[in-house]
Amino acid sequence: MRGVRMWPCVKWTAAGVAAMLLAVGCSSGSSGGDQDEGKGGSRSSAVSPPAASSGQPASLTSQKLDWGRCKGRSAPGGDWQCATMKVPLDWTKPDGETIGLALIRSRATGGSRIGSLLFNFGGPGGSGIEMMPSYTSTVAKLLKRYDLVSWDPRGVGASEGIRCRSDKAIQAAETIDATPDNAAEEKAYLDDATDFGKGCAKAAAKLLSHVSTTDTARDMDLMRQVLGDRTMHYFGIS
Repeated sequence: MRGVRMWPCVKWTAAGVAAMLLAVGCSSGSSGGDQDEGKGGSRSSAVSPPAASSGQPASLTSQKLDWGRCKGRSAPGGDWQCATMKVPLDWTKPDGETIGLALIRSRATGGSRIGSLLFNFGGPGGSGIEMMPSYTSTVAKLLKRYDLVSWDPRGVGASEGIRCRSDKAIQAAETIDATPDNAAEEKAYLDDATDFGKGCAKAAAKLLSHVSTTDTARDMDLMRQVLGDRTMHYFGIS
């Protein structure tokens, strides 16, 4: 991956959307009450509180998100709110330094709220903050029973985003053959990959070793608890 990010080219077919609606529509009520009353008053389900996970300090699991207007971002087609959630920089040291994850949500419009539905738009490097509002019409039926939630994963966009190269360098790297056929092309490819890695290390510093699938999974489990959900509801696109 030589560029700064790889953005997903997502095309949702009618069959794919129907399958998604069927899958999440079968979920039973599983979330606790929303921790933030926000616009329109509190909404809750008569179910158990969020299930805690071991190794997560109360300073993180009990944090209250300050949901508010999404500043500087266009969020058409819904009543979108933004907030920042604290997560450990290093999950092996959950009581240590934290970083912020940028979240966006639109609250369930119906009377039988199931919980939060987390969307990850893949890429890797896709910004959920930027992309979630554009899917409002696609997932309108889900909004009746779920709070639609997305976020910028750690290292992406507004969540401590890592930029490894300038636009000019990215454009120059497009000339590199990604499938080298001889020694010269192989050397150019490896030199370019090395240069890209150095750029990431310089830009990310200590964050780089903590940007992984495992870190993101743990971030999501903390997100589930902070949002007040006993069970995680998740839809990933790649």
